[in-house]
Amino acid sequence: MRTVRRLYFYLVAFISLEVVLWGLIGLARTMFSAHVVSGVDRLAQALALILVGVPVFGLHWWVAQRSARLDSEEHASSLRAVFLYAVLLALLIPVVQNGLALLDRLMLHLFRLDPTLGMIGADQTLSDNLIAMLMNGIIVAYFIYVLRDDWAAVEPKNTLGDIRRLYRYIWVIYTLIMAVAGVQQMLQYTLSLPAPDLVGFVTRSWFVNGMALVLIGVPLWVASWNTVQRSLVEPSERASSLRLGVLFVLSLAGVVVVLSVTGFVVNALLRMIFGEFSAFARLMAEGSGPLSIGIPLAGIWAYYGSWLHRDLSTLADAPRRAGLRRLYAYILSLTGLVATFIGVSLLLSFVIDTALGQGLWGETLRSRLCAALATVSAGLPLWLLTWRPVQTEALASGDEGDHARRSVVRKAYLYFVLFGAVIGGMASAVRLVFLLLSSLLGERPAGFGSELLDVLQLFVLFIALLVYHWQVLRRDGSQAALALAAKHALFPVMVLDIGDGTFVKSITGAVQKQTPDLPVVIQSINKRIPKTSLASVKAVILPAGLAVKPPEPLRLWLKEFEGHKVLVPDGMTDWIWTGTIPRDPAAQAAQVIRQLAEGQEVRYSSSTPAWMIVLYVFGALFALQLLFMLLAMGFSAFAD
Repeated sequence: MRTVRRLYFYLVAFISLEVVLWGLIGLARTMFSAHVVSGVDRLAQALALILVGVPVFGLHWWVAQRSARLDSEEHASSLRAVFLYAVLLALLIPVVQNGLALLDRLMLHLFRLDPTLGMIGADQTLSDNLIAMLMNGIIVAYFIYVLRDDWAAVEPKNTLGDIRRLYRYIWVIYTLIMAVAGVQQMLQYTLSLPAPDLVGFVTRSWFVNGMALVLIGVPLWVASWNTVQRSLVEPSERASSLRLGVLFVLSLAGVVVVLSVTGFVVNALLRMIFGEFSAFARLMAEGSGPLSIGIPLAGIWAYYGSWLHRDLSTLADAPRRAGLRRLYAYILSLTGLVATFIGVSLLLSFVIDTALGQGLWGETLRSRLCAALATVSAGLPLWLLTWRPVQTEALASGDEGDHARRSVVRKAYLYFVLFGAVIGGMASAVRLVFLLLSSLLGERPAGFGSELLDVLQLFVLFIALLVYHWQVLRRDGSQAALALAAKHALFPVMVLDIGDGTFVKSITGAVQKQTPDLPVVIQSINKRIPKTSLASVKAVILPAGLAVKPPEPLRLWLKEFEGHKVLVPDGMTDWIWTGTIPRDPAAQAAQVIRQLAEGQEVRYSSSTPAWMIVLYVFGALFALQLLFMLLAMGFSAFAD
């Protein structure tokens, strides 16, 4: 209930603050308005916003501040931190945008171009921008003061640190987008110079608009990125998952865009080589757009990719470091595999239509061949350069190869490709059977042979994809099984028998089910435990009640035993288990033993409901869809 209350007060305070702010901006702007009639409307609107917004904001902000002063939990709440940093974003971004609009119109005037060609605020005046910047700046100063007080008073500072980190990276991404957009517009104009018919009055404004974006975006990006870099002296910042996530997204975005641009450029070159056009100016005209975005994104890929590899190399947790590198490599591999598959399919379709005499070279076949070769040339090198190293790692012997074969990322990659191959093969098989049945029933449409062969080649490609990755998965499974069996055989476990046989039976059954090659020794607590077991046994499993009240011989033995001691919850009534008691304690204990035998970190089975797991799966699929959206958009222009 307290969370809902906080959400209400801070959300209303945020909205009403914006209402008051833009009311004040509108009121100040009416003083400089040259239009009396429209000025009356703007004055009335501004006064209405102020008269309604001020009491609403004042009441809710007063309640929020009072609660924070009286209650330390309210003061340190995550919603308050989100509110304060969200307010700073909502106030500072308009300052930047108005400064950009002002600078853009000034530069257009200096270059003797119409100021209405500006990107934003083309119909605004100098006073409009200055008033908005001043009003936002005054309120920013107040909330910076509030935020500094919170940093001085709130303990612990984990929540404030987490939200501040997110705030800083939002600025990095926002300013980086501005800088990239500016460089893109300047490059597009520059690359269009060899094509005089494209360089005109409008395109000159691209260069000026881009220059304004660069002059605003680059210094802000340098400042925000340097702030992030200086914060790495703090251990929490160095270990931040958010930082790694941002580096991943920026690096992968660069890869996808560069891959798409490579396809565009190769396609245009092939069309010129095959005679569609001969003028270099036409080539530059077609390539200016893709190159103008590809060049800065290639720089982002190189820069942030190097930082990603540098940060990964400094991670102290070796399994996590290897897993994150693996994730990056498999995402690139999947991107290259999809592009290669599309390109090979397009190439085979071209061969089929050429063999059957479909279409004319000068009209359709030439563009299709160029599209196919461009797609393959963009995707195949990326797939080979990323798939071969991860495959070599998985085929290696020893612990490194074993971890690579059993990694969740590799299994997810293989099963995702298998899923796509099965669904694609099934869809193409349905179409193939449909065509054959239609032909047998006397319904043969025009171009039947070409469509039949085209669907057949697509079906064969899906089958080849399925067979190859299924063989890879089977090889991984067989090698992993042999390696795990060897590890399990070297990890003997002792199970303490309390006398009734029920505990021993449930534990040994669960252990043998999960790890059949793991040696299990049964030891009665009524008999003397051999001294040799101190060195020969790697772990001991005993009920929690026995561990709490052990017989004297067992207590002395446990004191000397240096291996793992696995406690299993039992039916004690006078001792309360504060953790979540598993539904099947024996299976949980067997899982822990298996993880210990395999040298893994002990992770207890999740109690996440099945429906939540389904949502996670769909969320991951949606994320992959977003990742490949840029790639699909890049190839859609020529891969028809």
